[in-house]
Amino acid sequence: MRSLLCFALVLLAPVLYAKTPQAIEQELVRDARRVTYWAEYDGDARLSAIDSLARAGERLREHLLHYTATEPATLSYAFTALQREHIGISTAADGRLRIYSWDTQEGGTMHYFENVVQFRAGSKVASRRLIIPKPDDNPDAGHSYFDIFAVQRGTQTCYLAYGQATYSTSLSYQHVKALTIENGQLNTDAKLIRTASGLRNTLGFEFDFFSVVDRPDRPVRLIGYDARTRELTIPVVWANGKVTDKRIRYMFDGTVFAKAK
Repeated sequence: MRSLLCFALVLLAPVLYAKTPQAIEQELVRDARRVTYWAEYDGDARLSAIDSLARAGERLREHLLHYTATEPATLSYAFTALQREHIGISTAADGRLRIYSWDTQEGGTMHYFENVVQFRAGSKVASRRLIIPKPDDNPDAGHSYFDIFAVQRGTQTCYLAYGQATYSTSLSYQHVKALTIENGQLNTDAKLIRTASGLRNTLGFEFDFFSVVDRPDRPVRLIGYDARTRELTIPVVWANGKVTDKRIRYMFDGTVFAKAK
């Protein structure tokens, strides 16, 4: 009888100790606030605010990775309070993929961003840190992702994560990055865009932020996607970084996006 009771307790342990999405959010909010606290710290000079900021950022990242990989309810939970702490959350329309983005506060005019990608793998959820490998874009800064476009390629759904990097007060970079879920794993190097240099995982451009500073939207949306026609557009940018009203069109041919003639 005692052994049966112990066995039952073992089976119930995950249920007894599982956290609700609300409790998870409260913990993540505390983590995010610690990041802000150390980023703005101007107290005792004997304390290393830089080291404390780095540790606070690691704590936030590790907790987010843990909960998004073990608690399926987090994939659809709104995390409204967490977003008020400047953690951006973008979710694909089909609800199978989500990106959490935030500024680490460790940069100056160049901003450093962290990203955690959460996705549905069969009946479970999984997550991983998104690190852009060399030589793609600027691997030292990262991007803040604020939208996800989805396109169907046969029976497979492909995702275009839309984000922006901030290299200085004026120099910014926007791109879309292709992601797919394959055999329960996240492929962060899916080749979905054909350019003159071959098949690529990303499509993007540098620009002078001050050339679009008067636009009302934040973040400024310079890349467009029409889900009905499956047309992806980016602006023509002059050599000096000025964004023009002219557009370059990429059409999805059922397999990849290719520049329209």
